[in-house]
Amino acid sequence: MTALSPTPALEDSKPSGSASARGSTRSSRRMRAVRRELLGQWLGPLLVAIALAVLHQLGAFAQVDGRFFDAVTVNQAGSQPSVVVIERDPGFAAQDPAQYTALERSLANLGVERIGYLGADRVPAASAAVPVIVGLPAQQLPENESWELQGAGTAGSAIPTARTLAPAQYGINRAQSAVLPGRSESIPVFDAALAGKSPARGEFLVPMPSRQSIPILKASQLTSGEIQPGELSGLVAMVVRPDALRGSLSTPLSPNSHSTSEAIFRAHAVNALRTDQISYYARDWQVWAMLLALGALLSLVYRETDPKRLAVLVPISFSLLIAAACWAVLLFTNTLLPVAALMLAPWIITFQRVIERETSQDRRLERTASRAVQTSFNRSALREGARLPQLLGSAAQYAGVERSLLVELLPNGQLEPVAANNASIEDIAIAPKQLAAILKDLRATFAVRDAADIVPSWTGEARIGWVGAGDQQLFWLHTRPDTATPGKSAHLVRAIVTSFRELFRWRADLNARASQESRYLPLDDKVASAIALVANESEQVRRGFDTIDTAVIIFHLIGSPLHANEAMQELYREAGLGLFDTSLSEALLALTELDAERVEALIEDLMLNGSEMRMPMRDLGDGNRQSERMLRLAAPVSHAHGADRILVLEAIDMRDVNRAADLRKAVAKFIDLQLRNDFEAILLGSQLASDERLASEQVRSVVDRISETARRATSRLDEVAGLIRSETRDLTEACYPVDAAAVAKDAIARASTLADELGVIIEAEHPSVSGFTLAEPNALADMLVAMLRVVIADTPQHGVVKLKLEELHGRTLIRISGGFGIGFDRLLWLIANYEEGAVGEYRVIGEGMAKVTRWSASVSYWGSQSNGFGFNVDLRGVG
Repeated sequence: MTALSPTPALEDSKPSGSASARGSTRSSRRMRAVRRELLGQWLGPLLVAIALAVLHQLGAFAQVDGRFFDAVTVNQAGSQPSVVVIERDPGFAAQDPAQYTALERSLANLGVERIGYLGADRVPAASAAVPVIVGLPAQQLPENESWELQGAGTAGSAIPTARTLAPAQYGINRAQSAVLPGRSESIPVFDAALAGKSPARGEFLVPMPSRQSIPILKASQLTSGEIQPGELSGLVAMVVRPDALRGSLSTPLSPNSHSTSEAIFRAHAVNALRTDQISYYARDWQVWAMLLALGALLSLVYRETDPKRLAVLVPISFSLLIAAACWAVLLFTNTLLPVAALMLAPWIITFQRVIERETSQDRRLERTASRAVQTSFNRSALREGARLPQLLGSAAQYAGVERSLLVELLPNGQLEPVAANNASIEDIAIAPKQLAAILKDLRATFAVRDAADIVPSWTGEARIGWVGAGDQQLFWLHTRPDTATPGKSAHLVRAIVTSFRELFRWRADLNARASQESRYLPLDDKVASAIALVANESEQVRRGFDTIDTAVIIFHLIGSPLHANEAMQELYREAGLGLFDTSLSEALLALTELDAERVEALIEDLMLNGSEMRMPMRDLGDGNRQSERMLRLAAPVSHAHGADRILVLEAIDMRDVNRAADLRKAVAKFIDLQLRNDFEAILLGSQLASDERLASEQVRSVVDRISETARRATSRLDEVAGLIRSETRDLTEACYPVDAAAVAKDAIARASTLADELGVIIEAEHPSVSGFTLAEPNALADMLVAMLRVVIADTPQHGVVKLKLEELHGRTLIRISGGFGIGFDRLLWLIANYEEGAVGEYRVIGEGMAKVTRWSASVSYWGSQSNGFGFNVDLRGVG
């Protein structure tokens, strides 16, 4: 027989250790959950920010950032041009080489501040009136990162610079270098040298507005005097060959084609340098600071909100704000922020927070479902998985199934018996292939087929069906019930099979982590199984709850009703109360004789201290049936857990108890009336026969035996008399808030008759306005009367007996004192042995002291000869 593994999640609920250890475990579990949530709230977003910062530094987002830079700068308005491009056209190149001197002189006359030759075909004249810059090829040295100019010696008096371009970013030239590291000193790049500017960093971004004007003139126009003097005042001139004006670069102006010339790109760079419009990338520390700050900000946002509800609104809002902020920063401070990383952060962090929240909710939901299942099925068939097959067999026997066989289909195709009743695996006579086909058709279905071909040796109609079992495949062969009511029995069998399937399916879903195959079972299935399991169990408990004769209703700690069984619902209808719109206090006012103040004090005391209180139920007008009920209101001592935050009101039917009391009373009275006189006559006769004047010793011996027998019989009659109850209320052990001062006044009034007869004065001291005390008023009054009578009887004429009632915080003290006094040992014996030797008031006092312990109260006494004696009653006050 195979044993099904018990549910691990349910096994965790087995009690182990003390209550303090369990409390410590729960506390540590809560602390771990809080730490995990805090880490998810703060550490997760910060890790995302760090990861984005690292990826930004590695250049993962360079293309997106560059595209943003292009989109912003290309659409900007152009500025006044500060550079002019001079093309060495064929007409100029055909002239005498001395024309270079004429060109430089013409440019100087036109107001040009600097002249730059992009490439040196000849050495400019040393007598140039303006600074001349020559762009020479540069080569990076293989042994290090230094650069070296080629042909620097041919520059003459001109300033040699490097004619280089910064590497393209994903094929687009939008950045340029200002200087290059040389062997001994930095090498200026042609663009920065021509502009006469020294940028703050070695590399800068070149804005290329599409509306920026770059004038291009032919060198022959300048030498022929077509340009008026002063027209180029304040500009710098870039002298280029015709090939430098042919499209060769992809720039923001032409990102999808190589249509921008080197001269135009450099002209934009020179123009941006001269007009202070160049831009820089944000520094690394700025990138880290911004991303970490954004991560912290999003953590704060999602700490106060639900990321699942704002999963779209927050990222979109932040993305728009980030885009606007990056545009403004680039426009006004010429700094390109990490746009891509900043815009990705809200989406990734939101996704992370949603996943974290979902994981946390799933974990909490799974714990809740597991706890609900543990509470509902702590010792059920769900925990005892290995016993389920045996339970199926036992239930089937009750339904009238004569033979049954539960088998498991193993992964290798073999059958293994799990549970059998008047059957064995050898009874299966069908071919294995045919059986495999039948089982395949039945698997995971609710169909039941005839099994006569499978177990031909069975008498009666045999059936086979799949009953499931999670990872196991169980099939049940059984005969149809053979009972007087086969239809009802068959229906019962179907109900048993359905319950079995449900239990195994729920157990498999809730136990998904137990096997590799179902480890990734969606949580929804597990929670759905848990909810169905608890709902089914709750319905079963409710139905069973309704079969109880005792009327019970459960209230939430705040006083709202949670559930009532049918008996209490009927009681509410008879009392004219609405079941779910009547609070606890309203129900007590309607069902008892207590006033509003006592009801409030009673509920307050129960909520603070727990325990229970009992009070007689009023007659609702339907004969004497309800008047024989006792209401019991109970509450747990602690309200630390959700399950403890309840109040239970129970209406106990005392009719059977009262009938038994009446019967005991009748029997005792009958015995007392019929036999006591006879026994007293026997005693009298025995006393006469024992007179010394009688001579016969034999008669005296016999009479002595008769006397002893009569004494024993009388003693037994006294025991029978102890069963008598003058009022059946004594059986109820009621306990509820009473006015202690009123009870004390009643006791004094009842004891005053004896005091008047003996000439004793009773002095009473009690507060004018008193609260409530937890007690049963009749039992308390009887005990106080007995105490007063004992003290009064021991007090000389004109003596004083004192009764003092004092109310302290949460306690009510009643002190009775006076009398001449008796020995304390004698007093102790009379009260402690009230069930054996004490009679009269001492018996009543002893019985009362036994009752007050059920009220959370106590009684003490003291006394000595000639010093008087008395009693102290310490009761619990409730208001």
